[in-house]
Amino acid sequence: MITWILGSILIIWCIIKRYIRNEKIEGYPLGMPRGSIRALIAIMVVAFPFTYLLEGKEIPSAITSAIFILVAFYFDSRKGEHEEYKELIMQVRDPVQFKELKKKMEYPLYIPEYSVRTSLIIMLMAIIIINFYGPNVPFEIMNTIVDILLMISFFILGALFRKLLNYIEYKETKKQIALKLAEETTSSDEQIIEYLSKIHSSWWNIKGKNYFSIITLIAIVSALLCYTINIDYEVGELLFYHITLRTTLFLFINIYYGFRE
Repeated sequence: MITWILGSILIIWCIIKRYIRNEKIEGYPLGMPRGSIRALIAIMVVAFPFTYLLEGKEIPSAITSAIFILVAFYFDSRKGEHEEYKELIMQVRDPVQFKELKKKMEYPLYIPEYSVRTSLIIMLMAIIIINFYGPNVPFEIMNTIVDILLMISFFILGALFRKLLNYIEYKETKKQIALKLAEETTSSDEQIIEYLSKIHSSWWNIKGKNYFSIITLIAIVSALLCYTINIDYEVGELLFYHITLRTTLFLFINIYYGFRE
């Protein structure tokens, strides 16, 4: 229940910021700041064990594994080199303007910088402390070798998909550079970079990644909903291992983080 209350509050907050104040961030899922979908998934999953603590029930292994994966990858995530260099150049070139832009910058879920990471740490500490002094419910750990192989396989699947798309875009960019140099042999590196930034990106870069993030959010929310109303059914069998609906939905986390650049 806590997950759904917290998730609803965050969604309403984002809707208010996104639509009522018309603070749309171009190029990102649902027009929200970069990392908002990832932050919402992480907060909702990490908050989910509180329901089990209140009811004194064992926390399922799938939830435990999802929390471990989400937190590990979330705290490891960072900006791409291109964005980091761009910010560093701006900071050196014009420190005053950089500070002004930093103040206006929107962070995930329209909340202050580091708020999501701080919230995750607080929730994890609260789970440990409340469980230690309260119900002391066990964390179910049933990850077999097949479970681990499935998680790794789906992570690799996402990574391979990302590599394929990056290779296709690399070839297209290389072609565009060759065309630009053929037209203007005196073009400088800066002019070529400016030219590439102006041409339209592929459909995947414009919309595809956003759709994939939204699908992942829907899959994780659906998995949490299945746990909340306690429904599940088998969707297949692999090497005598029964793959269930909830397990399949949570595997989207591994694909998502494998795909992330």
